[in-house]
Amino acid sequence: MNSSTNPSKLFRPLLVAGIIILAFGITCIWIGANLDLREESAGFTIIGWRFLISGLVSIIFAYVAKYFEFISSYTRYMLKQIKYWRNPKENRFSDWYKP
Repeated sequence: MNSSTNPSKLFRPLLVAGIIILAFGITCIWIGANLDLREESAGFTIIGWRFLISGLVSIIFAYVAKYFEFISSYTRYMLKQIKYWRNPKENRFSDWYKP
């Protein structure tokens, strides 16, 4: 794996960005809840929820980047465990050419 896609290099920036965006979203929701003007408070609340969701997505991307090798190998392992049987009486060699 080359150094630009090293999971440790991608994890910290994405996690820190997600935490900052999450904190900003919570702050916007709190400001929207405390404002007396109805129109402005609704706008702050909507923007706050958008930042909250995008912060959570950034944190999820950080953990996916960190554990990508494990996730991909586990997915390949699970896909190999699935067997597609056409007929239970046949085995896996029944399709082979028999001279």
